[in-house]
Amino acid sequence: MTRRPACASRCSSSRAVSDVAHDWIICRHRFPATGESAVITVNTTLAQHLRFADYPFHVRVAIEAAPRTLDAAGRINAHESQHLLHLSRVIREHLECEDAHLMAIVHGAGARALEFHARDGDAMARRLTALRQEKTWDRPWTFEIRADPDGKLSAGWRTIVEASAEHHLTVTVAQGSADHHHFLF
Repeated sequence: MTRRPACASRCSSSRAVSDVAHDWIICRHRFPATGESAVITVNTTLAQHLRFADYPFHVRVAIEAAPRTLDAAGRINAHESQHLLHLSRVIREHLECEDAHLMAIVHGAGARALEFHARDGDAMARRLTALRQEKTWDRPWTFEIRADPDGKLSAGWRTIVEASAEHHLTVTVAQGSADHHHFLF
């Protein structure tokens, strides 16, 4: 059974299911400049198979955690983490129609951020703008779209997980899984 995207009625075309398995590495990271801590989840396989020139836009969506839910290192408490997970899933479901690939999730340092590489930056901007306007949000969130035809903006996350001595989990999602990004927290 094929799962139909939540936004299927608004999709202009359906995305093809990836024909490669996806390896996601999850690790803890402390940002040297701020001392804040985050859990970083990175799709390390996709960078090997994705032509960044075909997906030349880096899209970052960041949902801010409520300040009272953070500890001194920027870690988000359990209840707020679940809430941000729910909000990020709403956003991801609305982006399923776009030709974009989720590259990284950064959870901590005061926010939950999703990072994608997209084929059409304008289409992503229109969809995200419409989503912000059509719903009432109880947490502020922003998005930024930048040209990145070489994949340099997401390379930093790949470098962090490759160098990390604190890998908590590596997840391989089977080839042909239409819901590969829903396996993640």
